[in-house]
Amino acid sequence: MSEKNTSEERNQIEHGNEEEDLSLKKISLGDKKLEFYFDLIKYPVVFAIVINVVYFFIRKSFDVMWVFDIMAFTYIAVFILKKQLGKRTEVFIACGISGLFIGFFMAVFKLVYFRKFYLFFNLISEPFLTFIVGGFVGLAVAYIILKPNKKSKKDVSIPKKGGD
Repeated sequence: MSEKNTSEERNQIEHGNEEEDLSLKKISLGDKKLEFYFDLIKYPVVFAIVINVVYFFIRKSFDVMWVFDIMAFTYIAVFILKKQLGKRTEVFIACGISGLFIGFFMAVFKLVYFRKFYLFFNLISEPFLTFIVGGFVGLAVAYIILKPNKKSKKDVSIPKKGGD
């Protein structure tokens, strides 16, 4: 009986535990689990993608695509900071991940709609670019909201003596 247990233990060590799967609840980025980020960004990302696609079909142009993306990044950053769910790192990660998804889905849309081979390279470049933009927009919003209110000596008013 002990031989059987030791061989099973060796098999588990060699091949890993088959029952253990990798889920969003187990992977963490920063201080939060990956599930937290996906729960947070799913609606703003879907909204930005739908608005971008609808706007494209109306105007046949991607001219103001970044406006909708930046609105989604700003919403995510403000939501995290106002609900006190995290700090700058969580804002950067959440906005960056949302940028990855928005960029990837828009690149797939362009590839399918235009059917040009060179757009295949957008599958790498567009998510990377929107990740960078999303992360830095999130950091800019976090800096504005979390900026400490420092008063300089000029801002402090000195009470006047006498008079009205």
